[in-house]
Amino acid sequence: MPEPTVMAWLDGEREAWWSRAGALEHGLEEPDWDRAATGADTLNSLTLPQVSWLIAKGPDASARALIADPPQLRSRQRIDLGRVAVARFELDALALALSEAGGSADRLGVLVLPFRGPEPAPLVAGWLRHLGSARQWARLWLQRHPEAAAWALIPAAAGRPGRARQQAEDALRHLAAAGHAPLVFKIADELGAAAPAAVAALLPAGAAAAPGDDLFALRPAGDPATPGDDLFALRPAGAAALPGDDLLALLPPGSAQARRPTRAGKPPAWARPERLPELRSAAGPPLPPEEVARLVDALTWSRLAEPPEPAPGDPDPPGRAVPLIVEGSAAAQPPVAPAGPELERLIAGCDPAGAAEFGRALLRAWLEAGLPASDAWALLAQAHLGDDATMDELAPLVRSWPGQSRYVRAIDGHAVLATVGTDVALRHLLAIESGMSGGSMNERAGVYLEQAAARRGLNRTQLADRLAVTHGLDTGITLDYGRRTFTVVADDHLALFAVGADGRRLARPPKPGVKDTDPAAYQRFLQLRKDVRATAAAQMARLEREMLERRLRPARDVAAVLLPHPILGPIGRRLLWGEYGPGRRLVRALRIAEDGSFADLDDATAVVGGGADLGLAHPAELGEDRDAWAHLFADYEIMQPFPQLNRPAVALGAAERAATSVPGRGPLAAERVAGLLAGRWRGNGYEHKTYRHTQLARGLPGGLTLLVELDPGLPTSVAGTAGEQRIAEIWVDDEWSDHWQSARRIPLGDCDPVALSERLVELYATDG
Repeated sequence: MPEPTVMAWLDGEREAWWSRAGALEHGLEEPDWDRAATGADTLNSLTLPQVSWLIAKGPDASARALIADPPQLRSRQRIDLGRVAVARFELDALALALSEAGGSADRLGVLVLPFRGPEPAPLVAGWLRHLGSARQWARLWLQRHPEAAAWALIPAAAGRPGRARQQAEDALRHLAAAGHAPLVFKIADELGAAAPAAVAALLPAGAAAAPGDDLFALRPAGDPATPGDDLFALRPAGAAALPGDDLLALLPPGSAQARRPTRAGKPPAWARPERLPELRSAAGPPLPPEEVARLVDALTWSRLAEPPEPAPGDPDPPGRAVPLIVEGSAAAQPPVAPAGPELERLIAGCDPAGAAEFGRALLRAWLEAGLPASDAWALLAQAHLGDDATMDELAPLVRSWPGQSRYVRAIDGHAVLATVGTDVALRHLLAIESGMSGGSMNERAGVYLEQAAARRGLNRTQLADRLAVTHGLDTGITLDYGRRTFTVVADDHLALFAVGADGRRLARPPKPGVKDTDPAAYQRFLQLRKDVRATAAAQMARLEREMLERRLRPARDVAAVLLPHPILGPIGRRLLWGEYGPGRRLVRALRIAEDGSFADLDDATAVVGGGADLGLAHPAELGEDRDAWAHLFADYEIMQPFPQLNRPAVALGAAERAATSVPGRGPLAAERVAGLLAGRWRGNGYEHKTYRHTQLARGLPGGLTLLVELDPGLPTSVAGTAGEQRIAEIWVDDEWSDHWQSARRIPLGDCDPVALSERLVELYATDG
């Protein structure tokens, strides 16, 4: 019989969790906090600092009452609050742990690990298909508590069809693959009724723990099967370990984890052969309707691949105060699963162009039907059938879907573009990603791009360089009027001109006359000029983002890829480059000389190794050399394509870099502070009596946050009544902190100088 829930701590785990109470800073304690916490009707009115204090060290009875009816913990230190609550109150904190883990599985699923019993089992079973850290927490919980999991999940696996049953089946397969099949069969027998038959159907005798079902079992004999280890190491020597590769290919055919999910129902009416365009065989004759029906049926199995391995996350990483957590949007993303043998055979028997048009017809029919989620296979099938024309038609749809709240469909569209992986498909994905304003969708698109680039042995920046369109300027463009011809040339600023037979450069070719046989050539020139202008603007914006995000490329690519490019080359020659060392710190700044070599500040030729990391230098990195570089560019009359050397920047001195905080200045109008809050800054640390935002916060790379202390603070309701604000202090803290502590620990020099400069310029730009 199943046992009631108990605590099952690992050695030292409870002590480690309890020790995080020291990190739960809550600012200055007020004398009335204890009285407020013990009041029967005041728990719902506690402020965030009071909740933190109460869980960490407040009155026992009040704290237990609070976590018995779990509040919504809105603090950034929810993982610490949860761990301390579980360590302090153990089983009394089960409701809080389940509530927090259910609300944010990737970030807080780790809280359920010490609880052994039936309550966490259905929750963690649903995490096995996640992309982020929740999948790792599920595996760790099942590994620690296999018996409790089996008792809780076998009845669901024997129950009515639905999501709960599917998730229970996933978890039981995982237990069997991990070597617990005998335990699962034993408990099923004890449960009786329909349980033994359900488990036998799910885990056939003798095959339940088949070699290869457990990916960890693929390791060499004697090698520890540590959950979360990098399973890419299992590939043959010399094989590329690409993020997002489908490791299901490593599993034996028919193994439990390699099985496809069951497809329910028949293809919809709009996918019947008679409603679709004629499809011809590769040999020429039309395919018979029954063969087309088989193709459609095979396409309905189109799906995303299983979550890429390894599962990310670590509950206790060395050298870190908090668990290593990876959100699903930032984890490796699944491509579209490869076509099965039957679908491959059917597609191979079709005319490729006709198959692509057939796929587009399916896509259009699905769109006209209202994009039913149950038939999203019509979208994923484009990865098997689609060509570049399909990608051209699909990309605008994918771009529009987030604005229509069709986020899952947009993710599927990203997967199709990345899986197809042609230059055209990836150009579209690059354009989609660059047009996003941030958030999880932007992260997913970025990860797909990184994975696609890795498949080509490149990083994302190198991929973007190679896919930048040339509009034919690299091979030469001739405007042929029939009677007259003109050559199109571009100057250093990418303005297009027409050159006649006499060598004269014209701002535009003359309008066609009555004797010209191709008057449309004139309009083609005007359109080309618009297209080149738009492409140049997009590439300038990309390179500016790369400067701000400090993306790098090997030096050999500057000479071999960027400079020869007819659009990137003229832009790159007008920018200041930098060679970067460990930690992406600037080693030296470099100019591209007229002959394509690199030159230093003294205008001497600089030798740069082909493997050296080059990026666009930010003025905050240049220190005292900034003015000298600006004068040198002015002497050569180099007009930069976007603000670089003349960009507003804040460069800290040595004393400021060593300091853990610096004083601010003001006054600052409340309306201007409200403007920051309407952008990417957030309010934080409101004073618990007057409800004022006393801090502005803005994220920095490397897991840090920039904090700006305001005096007297901005009311959380009506900003216009606050009057002037003074910036009392600027400091930096860990992003996971609630930033309530009085001690300052992190030197400003630990911050990325580019990001810090941009944030400070943004802050002080509001200070008229």
